[in-house]
Amino acid sequence: MKDRPSGPHDASDMLRANDHEECFGMPYQLSRVSMKSLFAMILTTCCLAAGCTNGKTAPGATADPRAAGTMTFYRLDGDRYPGDPVPPGTTLLHRYSVIKACGIADRETREEILAAFETGIADHQGGMAVDCFRPRHAIRIVLDGVTTDHLICFECSNWMTWTDGERTGGGDTADPSRPTFDRILDGCSASG
Repeated sequence: MKDRPSGPHDASDMLRANDHEECFGMPYQLSRVSMKSLFAMILTTCCLAAGCTNGKTAPGATADPRAAGTMTFYRLDGDRYPGDPVPPGTTLLHRYSVIKACGIADRETREEILAAFETGIADHQGGMAVDCFRPRHAIRIVLDGVTTDHLICFECSNWMTWTDGERTGGGDTADPSRPTFDRILDGCSASG
């Protein structure tokens, strides 16, 4: 701002000086034009972003890189314990009987399954650990020659992961994923 003579000034003098001379250290007219331009750019960017996405993932892009692999979604018999006799012709996945196996060819459905799996993990509220594992759902992903199996037990609120046949992890989960899993399994055709 320009130097002013010292002495008492009223608020209207200060306001008029700021209105006509400077705003945040810039000439007022330049500041007003810059703010309008900035607002227009932000509004245009938001409109373009909203119009381009339509809430769907762009082809070839994914929020979860695992969805790029091939996926098989399983319904398991959680009532048969791994040490129980295996009926002839039964397919096993990590010693659990497979009731239904569905190849998931659609990338959007693979994304939905993985998002539901992650939501269950994130939604777990803690609590008393249960010493049981009776999985009724499983996700197999084959990506870059690596096979990863996630077996999920909503009854006991936990899951386990195997990578290339070796148990590599696990944790807790919550029930909100179950309806998504059941809906997809109920609607798919068995592939094995």
